Amino acid sequence: MGCLLGVSLLLSGCAGKEAAPGAQLTLPPAEMRYQAPENDISQGYEQSVLMYLPSLEGTQLLAVPVTAQLSASRHSAQTLCEMLLAQPGGAATQPVGGEVGLSLAGTDAVEVSGQVATVSLAASALRLSHEQMYMAGQAIANTLCQFGDLQYVNVLISGVQPGLNVAATLPAGAFQPNTREDLSTLWARASAPFTAGRRSFTAALYFPAPSGKGILCEARSLAFSTQDIPGMALTLMEAMGAGADQLPGVPACPQLRSLLIGSPSLQETGGARRLALRFSEELNGALISAGITRSVMMAAMTYTFTTFLPGIDGIEVTIGSERVTSLTPSGTYNGAGEQINFPDGLMRRRDFSGFLLSECALYFPNGEGTLTRVLRPVPFYEAGSARALVQQLLLGPQPFDSVTGLAPALPQGLRLADLLGVAYADQTLLLNFSSQWPALCQGMDAAAEKRMIYALVNTLCELQGVKKAAFFVQGEQPESLAGSIYLPGDFLPNADITAP
Repeated sequence: MGCLLGVSLLLSGCAGKEAAPGAQLTLPPAEMRYQAPENDISQGYEQSVLMYLPSLEGTQLLAVPVTAQLSASRHSAQTLCEMLLAQPGGAATQPVGGEVGLSLAGTDAVEVSGQVATVSLAASALRLSHEQMYMAGQAIANTLCQFGDLQYVNVLISGVQPGLNVAATLPAGAFQPNTREDLSTLWARASAPFTAGRRSFTAALYFPAPSGKGILCEARSLAFSTQDIPGMALTLMEAMGAGADQLPGVPACPQLRSLLIGSPSLQETGGARRLALRFSEELNGALISAGITRSVMMAAMTYTFTTFLPGIDGIEVTIGSERVTSLTPSGTYNGAGEQINFPDGLMRRRDFSGFLLSECALYFPNGEGTLTRVLRPVPFYEAGSARALVQQLLLGPQPFDSVTGLAPALPQGLRLADLLGVAYADQTLLLNFSSQWPALCQGMDAAAEKRMIYALVNTLCELQGVKKAAFFVQGEQPESLAGSIYLPGDFLPNADITAP
């Protein structure tokens, strides 16, 4: 762990460090077992994980321990899902799909936003019975949620919610981990038909992000009074209009239901089943007032409806007399200025995949001499990348962060190109910077240098599997960057420097 040079080194309990020349106390130099990375190399590590597989009689999900090769540069959800679907079963277990071989629908078939993962299975899953499909969904949820960072899992087939009955009217909702009850009990509860009363499901709702660059997800339990698809769509609209419960700074959505002209309707054209929504022209003004672009609002609606409503391929939206057949996103992380076309008016999930964001945690100096943890929406596949997190720190505080009024963590002039390499070894993230980093730190006082180092360390240690961080400059560990913090060795996160 890095610490202040000189006598403060002893006071902080940092053994294995050497003070700068002229200090009264000298300690043995810290040892670094790893070489500085010259580029972004393997960031994989082994970890024991649990695969939840159906018992031979199909009544329980049994936890089978295996060793997984995970990565410190991406979320574990896709790796765990791939491993689970490939498990052959054993003496007491069977594969998740039984005799049906299951796989993911492509290389980017697992999306993560907040505490919600959405898994899209390949078309072979259509051969499963609805009870088998439910069993597979519960097995996936138990496996993906074992680390606690995920709480909900949606399961689709080729981007479409299959539902739990032949008529494709009974939603599955978002699965939650459940290792206590047997599968027959869970299936009986999930497959029970609607009664005259209201029935609750956990729905994944997607909201425009505070950055305006995409959408964020939160799961919420909603009460539905009907099994009718258009009726359930109205309940989802009401929930979106009520706003997010857990996402900070999310702009207030327009009251979508009150802006509808007529009821939503189901239509089937060219073999595709769509939910048709017709809004008054007032929706345009409502979006402008809310600071939400049309493309982001369409993305939020498309994701919300296709994730929850069974059997629909997408949505069709008419505003006034205009049917939405194209959109040109502005300000999004990806594809800004590139037109998205919907020739037949059908908007599918895959059309908006570049809009999905997740929040990453960053640390910035505040005005009280400590650091403040903030949440920032970024493309979901970047939220687990060390290089992407450093890039976000380099951008400095942003007006759409969960906390504003903070100061930059890194010196002005430092660029992402100055991060020469990133690697991972034994729970330690290794970062190799160019000589520009110490050059820009000259004149920095001890407190500022400490905040800079721990802004990096605390941010990087938010990543899965990362417990420590170590820094190099041009392949070596210099004694210090600005003369106060002893750099050799590695750093643990420092909770004391973070404001409560």
